Amino acid sequence: MKVGAASEREEGFALLLVMIAIMALTLIVAGLWKSSQSGWEENTLDRARFQAGMLAESGLAVALHPEIEPGDSALRHELAPGRSFEVLITSEESRIPVNNLTEEKWRDAAVQMMELWGMDAASASVAVDSLADWVDEDDDALPNGAENAYYAGLEYPEYPKNVAFTDIEQMLFVAGMDQVARVNPMWRDYFTVFGDGLVDLNAAPWEIIVAITGTTEDSARNFVAVRNGDDGIMGTIDDNEFDDAGEIQALLGLTDGEWTEISDLVTLVGGVSRIESTGRIGDFEETRVVLAREKADGDGYIILARFRE
Repeated sequence: MKVGAASEREEGFALLLVMIAIMALTLIVAGLWKSSQSGWEENTLDRARFQAGMLAESGLAVALHPEIEPGDSALRHELAPGRSFEVLITSEESRIPVNNLTEEKWRDAAVQMMELWGMDAASASVAVDSLADWVDEDDDALPNGAENAYYAGLEYPEYPKNVAFTDIEQMLFVAGMDQVARVNPMWRDYFTVFGDGLVDLNAAPWEIIVAITGTTEDSARNFVAVRNGDDGIMGTIDDNEFDDAGEIQALLGLTDGEWTEISDLVTLVGGVSRIESTGRIGDFEETRVVLAREKADGDGYIILARFRE
């Protein structure tokens, strides 16, 4: 009886080991399957993004052809169902040139723009004066600005650099810009470090037009609506591009004196094009941006910068 009982115990123990082994193998196989599924899904995602990026690059190649104009039908193309690219060509000089904020006119305009976003005047002045102090050549802080003493107190004694911004992202280091980012997360769309230091009225958003010209919000919105054409979208074939400053002056309701006052801040033909190309694969999309200046002979572009969005 003892021998039989021992044998039964051994068989039961062996069966338990087999069951444990089967359970362990099951868990391993399930883990490997889940891991492989996750890897496959990640690879599928990566492939989709890569292909969308390649479509975006194709759109850029089309847009940079010398004979392509904004709104050209070739800038929107579907290669196959669910695979397409769309390109928008606008002016980089639709934005406020941040390195010009050392001039009072530009600072006043930038403060006005931020107030239109909903910032209070004091916070807007801190940000704008501090941006100006960052790029000016002296160590004297503007009334609401920040120079070395402020940054040294934050243990950043190397700031401000007292040189021009070369990248919009550098603005985030400046005093007061955290408040700007909270009020308007899209603030990057309103500043530039490129261009000829003027605002292109044929491309600027209504907030900048109000801030620069001093016109009313209604007049600025109406001007933008007329400029963008029947579809209401900038950069399409039905846009109305103004080449007569008098027409713009009339639409904005400015007197001759008011127009003269701001004429050295604006242009009707921006020198730097902003080309945004978005490639789409199903629900995935990738955007590539190129900033370019047309060559003097009109045969193509000089690339100034390119980046992803």
